[in-house]
Amino acid sequence: MGDVSRRFIFIGLVIFLLGGLVAFQEARVSTGQRPVILRVPGLLEPRVLEEPRLERYYRDCGHREPIPLPAGVKWNWAGKEELSILFPPPEGWRITRERERLVITQEVDGLCPADAPKRHLAVKDGLVAIYQGPAGSLGPLMRVTNLKFTSLPPSWREKIENGQAEFNSEQEVLEALDSLDEFRP
Repeated sequence: MGDVSRRFIFIGLVIFLLGGLVAFQEARVSTGQRPVILRVPGLLEPRVLEEPRLERYYRDCGHREPIPLPAGVKWNWAGKEELSILFPPPEGWRITRERERLVITQEVDGLCPADAPKRHLAVKDGLVAIYQGPAGSLGPLMRVTNLKFTSLPPSWREKIENGQAEFNSEQEVLEALDSLDEFRP
């Protein structure tokens, strides 16, 4: 067998093995499994194994909300440098890793869209106050009423003290306060 024949057989064998590897990877992906990642030192390899999860974290209520991923970004080839350009830390972005997946979180002040319309009653300087957000959140003070906390019936005082005086809207809290008008000084 000549030198040319050996090279031809060797190249054919390499092509056959690479084709088998591609077919194996495609079969894994089509059945919902992860592809096997082969790393060969010195060759380009993906830096991010899975598409990152983007989310917004609202400091005032502690909720997280998924954010759609930007279109056109090639995640497999994005490194931390590229991601920090897209998601700059001064704008509240933080990049962490959960197992093999990156989680990119933007921390923002305020309440999430689901909690922003909610209101709750609490005590401020001995008076009943209306705060934005669910009970227990750090939502802003909307206003302080002239209703003394100590003049309320025990059931209402208990609700407010236990964080159970929560309402789904401004309208609901105003209706509840109207029912307490007889306790105003």
